[in-house]
Amino acid sequence: MGNLHAQNNITVTSAVGQDVNDFVDSALAGKGVYITNAKFSNTSGPILSDQIGVFQANGFTGFSMDSGIVMTTGNIAVAPGPNNLTSASQPITGYYSDAELAPIATSSINGCATLDFDFVGLTDMISFMYTFASEEYPEYVCSNFNDVFAFYVTGPDPETMEERTWNVAIIPGSVSDSTPEGIAVAINTINPGVPGTSGGGGSGCYYEYTSYYNDNTSISDGVQYDGYTSKLVATTQIVPCALYHMHLSVCNVGDNAYDSGVFLEYGSFSSPSTQLHFNRVDRDTVRVGCPTRVPFEMSQSAYDDGVCHITYGGTAVYGVDFTCTTDSGAVMEGDQPFYISKETTHYLNVAGIPGANLTQPKYIELYIETSVCPAFPDLKVYDTMRLVLVNNPSVALRDTIIECNHLCTEVGVEVVGGAAPFTFQWLPAEHLADPTAQYTEAFITQDAIYHVVATDRYRCASDTAKVTIDIHTSEAVDEVDAPEVKIYPNPTDGLLNIAAQDIIQVDMYNVSGQKVYTDSRHTQQLQLDTQSFAPGTYYLRVVTANGSSTQTVVVR
Repeated sequence: MGNLHAQNNITVTSAVGQDVNDFVDSALAGKGVYITNAKFSNTSGPILSDQIGVFQANGFTGFSMDSGIVMTTGNIAVAPGPNNLTSASQPITGYYSDAELAPIATSSINGCATLDFDFVGLTDMISFMYTFASEEYPEYVCSNFNDVFAFYVTGPDPETMEERTWNVAIIPGSVSDSTPEGIAVAINTINPGVPGTSGGGGSGCYYEYTSYYNDNTSISDGVQYDGYTSKLVATTQIVPCALYHMHLSVCNVGDNAYDSGVFLEYGSFSSPSTQLHFNRVDRDTVRVGCPTRVPFEMSQSAYDDGVCHITYGGTAVYGVDFTCTTDSGAVMEGDQPFYISKETTHYLNVAGIPGANLTQPKYIELYIETSVCPAFPDLKVYDTMRLVLVNNPSVALRDTIIECNHLCTEVGVEVVGGAAPFTFQWLPAEHLADPTAQYTEAFITQDAIYHVVATDRYRCASDTAKVTIDIHTSEAVDEVDAPEVKIYPNPTDGLLNIAAQDIIQVDMYNVSGQKVYTDSRHTQQLQLDTQSFAPGTYYLRVVTANGSSTQTVVVR
């Protein structure tokens, strides 16, 4: 059967001919579950009935679902709107009857659509989203023509560990002392709140759950059914990694007319709290020479440890363009197993190989998966991550010789390549104001050699330069150019005259490196009163527009 199209109406596609296990796995299974042994109407292999298929919402918002599985008591072709019939039905020849629903039906059951499968969940809960719709609304509310459906789970009770069967299609909030199993979703339990025109004599009627009912009798698009429930969640606690059976069924009651249907949201059958995931913050680029540390973790597993596998894809080639190791140092050359622990951060170290052909960026795709249920190794959680592999520009520093007269008050190094901003480290750090700066104030009175290391912004590339400090004690050698600076009288016990063209700043230091005087006036001449200075030798640095000069001054 092909697609049935109408504006703002759902469309349906029959699943006839599809393998039922593949169909359920692709259309219903979500994260954290493993589904197997699926059957439709108690038959495995290819689906033989038009009572099951997929639907697309096409803008219809009543179900709050975009797509999923549809199961109906007749042909699914009845499901698409508009709602232009009061009793739509297309019975299926050779319909299947469900003995498991017979005990909760008010009369004989017909036209059943049943979907069975085994499943294993990673955590202590499974859930899926669904909506129930019917042509029996609203006429047969609280009658014996009460089409029924149920979602039965069979397996170990999480509290007693004894095997039992229970219905998970119950009304939210309906579990109480009088209804410990909850109230099953049905026409007689979710409805407009009043008996229908053909109702009033049925058993098990409830009128207080109208908030979950949607009347469709006056709507011109969407679905054919006269009423449907809100999107509901079927959820239950399970034993992690234990085998369970799911039985989904919807049946006509009392006749084989007035079709009903169940809509299951695409990919919503899941045990969603278990995750294996990468931490992607600021780790999308791998630079040659700089390993990228990618954190990942597994949360809320049923077991403390999981067996993990990592495989690669993308345009970058493992062993040619990059390598990968675990935080324990194990080299991951391919699909090699390694162990990870629950709720513990682990790391993959991805490194570009120097010399890799990276005339343009390449991509590394990481595929990580782990099995956490030993009895069901095919039940896995997984994540993927894509990294960009690029070259990193080399850092280059120039060796430098700094010549100073008597005193060196500033040092620095030139960077001629690499990715800024850089970090610096001067060794040794003595006599430097900031040994982590590119340029820093200093107080160096003797010849010295420093080594400075510069590292780029990514901490991938670095280089080391030698900075040689030559201290000259003769009066003739100046630090930068050679401005003519006159200082007199020297020695002095009073006023010291300083004269030069375009003086910018004058600083006086004692032999301990303390600055005892500074003046930043723009002038040609100034006088410094030395009477407050202790007798001894001082260093006078004069900065002019043409350069700087440092000379010794003796104060008596």
